[in-house]
Amino acid sequence: MRVNNIRRPGFTVIELLVTIAIIGLLIALLLPAIQSAREVARRMQCANNLKQIGVALHSYHSTHSVLPFGVGLDHDVTISTMGTLDDRRYSAQSLILPQLDQANIYSRIDFNVAPFHPFVNAATGDQSVIAANGTNVVNGEAAKAHLDVFLCPSDMDRLSILWSHNNYRACNGGDWSGRTGNGMFGQITSVKFANVTDGLSQTAMFSERVKGTGDKSVYDKHSDLYDLTGIWLESAFRDRCDQLTPAVAATHNQDIESGQTWLEGNMNWTRYNHVLPPNQISCKNGYTWDGVIMTASSRHNGGVNILLGDGSMQFVSDSVDADLWRGLGTINGSDKALSF
Repeated sequence: MRVNNIRRPGFTVIELLVTIAIIGLLIALLLPAIQSAREVARRMQCANNLKQIGVALHSYHSTHSVLPFGVGLDHDVTISTMGTLDDRRYSAQSLILPQLDQANIYSRIDFNVAPFHPFVNAATGDQSVIAANGTNVVNGEAAKAHLDVFLCPSDMDRLSILWSHNNYRACNGGDWSGRTGNGMFGQITSVKFANVTDGLSQTAMFSERVKGTGDKSVYDKHSDLYDLTGIWLESAFRDRCDQLTPAVAATHNQDIESGQTWLEGNMNWTRYNHVLPPNQISCKNGYTWDGVIMTASSRHNGGVNILLGDGSMQFVSDSVDADLWRGLGTINGSDKALSF
């Protein structure tokens, strides 16, 4: 029986390797474009979340004739302390929940007690809170509620904290005051749109800030907050903070829990200011919030989304003029026309 020795066509090893190399090259060329397109979509969603917050703030103003405060009352009133159970430091975010179609979560909050009663602070490291999954905190169930409208999809989430996190911050003003501030959302403020003499289209309401690392061994200029304890003038404090290098910053006490909750109006959780331009480093004067630089920051390339008083959106570059940026944070007193 004779076997026909028929040669069948096929790939040689060299041809196979060349084909694999071409496919790999095409993937390498397409991957950045795909990632870029995804980030554009994430950035648009991030801006849309801010837009929803803007609609809610205008709705709140229509109902109450004022904007919500940025943070509720401290029992100590004028001199910052570590806090007491008499504090009612609720955030603007918590007050606009009904306008964000989250009335069911709003109804679970007892505004007559401290936000994390029976604990003075958020009690994120308290073993009893962890063991009880937050049920031993009066507002625990509300604080755990995951709200996409408060989260920017461009940011990573490295926090292991029980409470639901936050990326969007109310503007406290253009100076370093962590209390009343000179912006739309200071402490126990009742700002009306008519009070914004700089013009609503020239005044910031909300912007972004990235969430913390949860790890003191990681340096992240966009989320970390560094203590610069001392007796400062605002200008000297601002310059000192602005000049911090990673090596020098690492020698200071570090707060790594940026945006750990939307419930409380803490400067490191739900508010920000315009002392330094976007994506610069942030600092506070020791344990007090009477002197603080809390910058807007994002994972977007080159700047941050910002919600203006008229409800419009802008993407502001990191290279924005510092004086213009500070003026944008105030409701009055800006003598420069702002452009982006």
